[in-house]
Amino acid sequence: MSASPESYFPQDYRGARKAFIAACEAAGVDVIARVHPSAKGPDGKPLFLDVCAMGPRDAQKALLLICGTHGVEGYFGSGVLTGLLRGRVAPPDGARLVMIHALNPFGFAWNRRVDESNVDINRNFVDHASPPANPGYDELADAIALRDVSDAGFAHADAIMAAYAKQHGQAAWQQAVSGGQYTHPDGLFYGGDRESWSAHALRAVLREDLSRARKIIAMDFHTGLGQSGAGEMIIEAAPGTPIHDRARAIWGSLAASTSAGESLSAPLTGTIDHGVAQFLPGTELTFAALEVGTVALEQMVRALRLANWQDRFAPDGRRAAEISKLMRDTFYTDTPAWKRAVWALAEKTVNRALAAL
Repeated sequence: MSASPESYFPQDYRGARKAFIAACEAAGVDVIARVHPSAKGPDGKPLFLDVCAMGPRDAQKALLLICGTHGVEGYFGSGVLTGLLRGRVAPPDGARLVMIHALNPFGFAWNRRVDESNVDINRNFVDHASPPANPGYDELADAIALRDVSDAGFAHADAIMAAYAKQHGQAAWQQAVSGGQYTHPDGLFYGGDRESWSAHALRAVLREDLSRARKIIAMDFHTGLGQSGAGEMIIEAAPGTPIHDRARAIWGSLAASTSAGESLSAPLTGTIDHGVAQFLPGTELTFAALEVGTVALEQMVRALRLANWQDRFAPDGRRAAEISKLMRDTFYTDTPAWKRAVWALAEKTVNRALAAL
């Protein structure tokens, strides 16, 4: 009897890592572990980025699967990777399959989207000597990253945010808030001022496991945006470009472009999409983020603001447990129905990618 999809999904980072490694071992696949040099989990123990690979090292075609870029969103991606392994997933003959488990292990372990330096890994892949500007965030910075999270503090900040959205439009507001910023290190969606440990580790994995590939399909697993349990394959390329055409050929109408306004996501700067392309120049790359919905956007932004306040402005940790649970509940719907729905979507989109190889 096959396992139910609900059993693939973990309860915490340690359980996720243990289940992933056990699934690799059962499938006869080796795991390479990279220990974080400084960050520790809430239990005081080391944190790891784990990688498994199948297929010939010199394969010309490959599928790359990544989970935990946004830490707390790793519950979903970890469950997918473990479930695929338990289902004996395999690359087509002559192709390679690489899985990265917990690209941002700090965020996963601590129920945060960011890493140990408050860096959003999916905004980190930029030229840090000349990072992109985000004047909208600069204008809203104090309303986004609250120092006062009382009811009155939120009401005042929300009024500023609402006025901006009314003046510039909802899409411009979303891009200002979430598109990525590089001037407010204590703020949200901060892309950092240097290459993060996760970005450095990703570069090493790509060099070791995929440097010979000339055609790569990559999927990064995320949660948050959209109707609960539903999803889309977020791409950056505009319609009419080869990347957009390839994504539509693989995933059909699920492929949604941020640059064309097709996606629930705003256009972003410094994404992992850009990072993989930068690290593997000359490779035909088709990159998409599978985003599955959890809660309403307003709830998500509120949870992120509270987590940012706790981490950056309230170091005594007086609401740490409460906010950790809030973040987990915001980005991981721990119910059988949600798990079955997102597993089915993930399995379908991965199978389409494998078929395209």
